[in-house]
Amino acid sequence: MLLEGLNFAGKSTTASRLTALLRARGSEVHSRHCYVCDSDATQALQLRAKRAVGASGGRPFPDPDLLRPFNALKSAQMLIDSELATDCAYTGRQGPVLIQDRHWFTQYCNNAFFTPGEGYLSDTWARTCAPRFTVQVYLTCSPAERERRAGRRNGDAHGLNAYLRAHPHGIAALDTFCIEQIADDPAWTVLATDGLSQDDTAARLLDLFDARHPAVSA
Repeated sequence: MLLEGLNFAGKSTTASRLTALLRARGSEVHSRHCYVCDSDATQALQLRAKRAVGASGGRPFPDPDLLRPFNALKSAQMLIDSELATDCAYTGRQGPVLIQDRHWFTQYCNNAFFTPGEGYLSDTWARTCAPRFTVQVYLTCSPAERERRAGRRNGDAHGLNAYLRAHPHGIAALDTFCIEQIADDPAWTVLATDGLSQDDTAARLLDLFDARHPAVSA
């Protein structure tokens, strides 16, 4: 199951709840963040990408120059990891369940939104090479709810988080842009988490997973 979405949409919390629910009923579950396969290359690119966005105070939104290094490094990570993922334990129906907290889609949208024309992850790549998961969910929430959640969290993991937090109208525009890319795609589910408890969100996605992968729920 792939959980995508922007900051404060509920991805990490939902991933943790789903992992616990599946393990409680006896399933072998692996939980990953940002990349599927542990490798020196993917880990190194993840660290470099986080360090690539420096001080963003006073920078406009969007700012291609600020985001270009991050997008280049993260796209390289996605290319490598997606290739490694074609031959991993999660590709068969009898393997462990993978709960993936963000992977290629949000980065694909970041590229198109912030650095259009660079071609880091092409449309052809997204259509033919990007990993496909049994359930692909994009979590979203209203600007007011995102701001409320942001106010309850201290600190930012890296510069991109700080940049997005400083531009609430910008992150709302990016969120709308992401949803537009998959609005008519039956392979994706868009779920607004406003008014849903963390348990409610996890339960809804588990029901969706069970409907598409009944062998795991048997």
